[in-house]
Amino acid sequence: MSPREQRRAQRVATSREQILDAAEELFGDQGYRATSLQQVAGRAEFSVGALYQFFASKDELLRAVMKRRGLVQLAEMTAAADDGLLPLVDTILAFHRRYPAFGRLSARVYSPGSDAPAGYDATEPTYRTAMDLYATAIRRGQAAGRVRGGDPQALARLLSSLVTAFHRVDAELGQDGPTLDDGTFRRILTRAFAA
Repeated sequence: MSPREQRRAQRVATSREQILDAAEELFGDQGYRATSLQQVAGRAEFSVGALYQFFASKDELLRAVMKRRGLVQLAEMTAAADDGLLPLVDTILAFHRRYPAFGRLSARVYSPGSDAPAGYDATEPTYRTAMDLYATAIRRGQAAGRVRGGDPQALARLLSSLVTAFHRVDAELGQDGPTLDDGTFRRILTRAFAA
């Protein structure tokens, strides 16, 4: 690749990242349905036409936003999964503290009544893999006598819902009131899942 082609490729990659950052912030703050492509383009300082050169639709943009951070989060979760259920949850909480807009967006996308495209959570490979990691950590905890009995997949869905609810409460209350700290949330999870 020539130096000119390298510079162009770098500009394209930088432009794509600017769009993804803008969409992540707006989708996280306002919700998927409430955010227009015009708003995303404006925040990224691009025209809507330029945005369409990168993403064919708003749905495709959301999927790209979720995939970008979701794959990194999944890698971190995979690395922590062998350490047990609470270290796995701690990894998720830390990730969402590093990327708060992604944390807010994840809470919006995976909450009941989500404004994301229909069937979004059930179709995303990262979501399914995360659920499998939860279930595996629960299964191992059950085998070691640390996690209560019950169907690991059902408990994984419950755990996912609790983590999502924690992020929603944290995002909503943090704007005008006290938040629930991570330590308190860990104690709640310990009581809910301990054998």
